[in-house]
Amino acid sequence: MRKLWNLLISLEIGLVLLALVCCAMAAGSFTLSGEIAAALNGMPLFAWLREFPFLQTWWLWLTIIVLALLVLNTLCCSTDSIFQRFRRNAIRAWLPPQLIHAGFLLIVAAHLQSSVMGMKGSIEIREGDRFQMPDGTAVHVARIGALFSPGGGQMPLGYKALLVSQQTGPDGVTITPNHPLFINGYGVYIKHAEPGEPPVAFLEVHREPGAGLALAGALLFTIGNVVLLYTRSKSRELSGLDS
Repeated sequence: MRKLWNLLISLEIGLVLLALVCCAMAAGSFTLSGEIAAALNGMPLFAWLREFPFLQTWWLWLTIIVLALLVLNTLCCSTDSIFQRFRRNAIRAWLPPQLIHAGFLLIVAAHLQSSVMGMKGSIEIREGDRFQMPDGTAVHVARIGALFSPGGGQMPLGYKALLVSQQTGPDGVTITPNHPLFINGYGVYIKHAEPGEPPVAFLEVHREPGAGLALAGALLFTIGNVVLLYTRSKSRELSGLDS
């Protein structure tokens, strides 16, 4: 049992697992293309894995398996570190790594939650029409704007759409590519618009239930790294003074 535990808490094993994750994702980035690649960005992860055959998705299954092993390695390392260092009352020594580990675990949990419970959909809609959100909320696309550069190039400069629903009130909310509308946990994004009679907009509706966990994980991960750098710099200063 001791040998197994030493294997589970091994830093070298953690580094090997990280390298395997990078290799698996690199293999996927070089082999994935076409409709399958486009679909990966248009649906939740596990829905995509169920949709396409294993020959195209093997690298992502491998990534998930290795990430699960990396999570196990992180949990075991944190447990061992807490019990070993807490007995020495060295809170400053063991706290930063635990914050980093906790941040990593929250980020993985957030992606897992969004992969299982998330939702992505798209709709092409004309100005004046209505569409229904997955929760039943009716949204009226009151106005669509598309700004293009002058001349023959017609490069897009910006898009916007005025959306009106029961939640926004009669005045509605204007969305742009960087300013979506959130209704009952769903985000409505404008991806493209075309002028015409009437104008047409391409909208995407997303639900990312793991967004809050991901933010919390990112904050813990950042704080842990900052505290770790601070404590190590202080230790080096003290070592320099002692010498």
